[in-house]
Amino acid sequence: MDNIGKKLEGNIQHIKNLFQQTSDLVVRKVKFGIEKSEHAAIIYIDGIIDSDIMQDFVIKPILNSKESPEKNGIINLISEVIESANVKTGTTFQEITDALVNGKTAILFEENDIGIIVDTAKWNERSLEEAIGERAPKGPVIGLTEKLKTNINILRSFIKSPKLYIENKEVGLISKTQLSVIYLDGIVDKGVLEKVQSRLNKLSVKYILGSRIIEEVIEGQKSIFPLIKTTERPDVLASSLYEGKVGIIVDGTPFVIITPSLFIDSFQTPDDYYFKAGRFTNRFIRFFGFFLSVYLPAIYVTLEKFHQDEYSKKVVKSFFTDGELLTAFWEMVILIFLLRIFLDTTFRIPKSSIIILSLVAAVVIGETAVTAKIIHPAGLITIGITFLTSFLTIYRGLADVTTTMRFLFLLVANFFGFTGLIVGTTLLILYMTNLKSVGVPYLSPLIPFRYEELKDTLYRGDLKSLLNSKHSYPDDN
Repeated sequence: MDNIGKKLEGNIQHIKNLFQQTSDLVVRKVKFGIEKSEHAAIIYIDGIIDSDIMQDFVIKPILNSKESPEKNGIINLISEVIESANVKTGTTFQEITDALVNGKTAILFEENDIGIIVDTAKWNERSLEEAIGERAPKGPVIGLTEKLKTNINILRSFIKSPKLYIENKEVGLISKTQLSVIYLDGIVDKGVLEKVQSRLNKLSVKYILGSRIIEEVIEGQKSIFPLIKTTERPDVLASSLYEGKVGIIVDGTPFVIITPSLFIDSFQTPDDYYFKAGRFTNRFIRFFGFFLSVYLPAIYVTLEKFHQDEYSKKVVKSFFTDGELLTAFWEMVILIFLLRIFLDTTFRIPKSSIIILSLVAAVVIGETAVTAKIIHPAGLITIGITFLTSFLTIYRGLADVTTTMRFLFLLVANFFGFTGLIVGTTLLILYMTNLKSVGVPYLSPLIPFRYEELKDTLYRGDLKSLLNSKHSYPDDN
């Protein structure tokens, strides 16, 4: 029974069965028209509708209506009686159920196979707050929320242009989740847009609780490197759209997916464009920090294992070994493992316990391990610098990359020394050159080299030039 029937009681019973007779499905029967001879049912899910809108703009107008529920009468109810900005008709039970679970109200009539759908949703959401993971000392502080419509509202306050195009989609077989593909018409790279739309159209899942499934579909291939970018800052989204990129907002997720995402994007921060100082140094420091976070433990192990004889006993004692129980390799492995546990624990325990955890970690990992001659102080300093520099890029998508590569290069260094590191780095670069983000080479504009796009890569170029320039992306052809 796909289409709405003309018997009101049969329609009501069928909808109740579709919702498994759930107790929060409310059916209110009303009489209206001349001499109250017409019968209708107002159906909604309690708790997700605005009762004031329901009372003032739906129930009262219908009760006071003199229209007949024939086809022309329904059109008049929509256009003249029901005082709501978003009203439409539906002829199938699928339309009615989809509307109800999205906080809308359905109105069915006796002897009529057309229903009216009124937008009466009222979802609870948190107030606008500061972006937590991408804080910047200067610039907008507002962050996105879990509600798709709120996020689009925020974005439109940043981009006041009719070229801003919102393409809405619904994904999910059991539970439908709304998402919006966002781009600037005339500015967006058409090749990128076509690939995004094609990959989303092929997606078929039962439900979506988070945006990770969307990220995997957009990426299109498995890689330790992030082939998409996520942000909770609307100004970052707006800037990306002006560069010809595409944004995807998933309802229920407080951040947006941006594609294509290039390797160089992980070293750019919002405050780069709000400060005069640091145009040439900030990104160099982040690049250097990324290098240290990946290679420093491996370099330390190589120097200790293969080049210790090249230094004096005093240097060896100060930097490598002074009778410690563990070798440099196992020092690095154990310290990385312990600090990884510490970082993971800080996100799982109550905030009130973080200070105690920090004190325990400092005693166990630091003072006790060194005093007991288990770990050399220089090894502890090496890991400290490694983790400190990793925070320069950890919130820009490179957390998994640095963790994986750090351990791989540590293993290579333990067996093959600097020769292994050079060969491993060469293979890594070759691997990265074959990566593509929705068809765009991941290392662009460095590989392939594109001089005109270097003005916002290793340094931040002149703002006026950046704002007036048109970005383009090489395709996979």
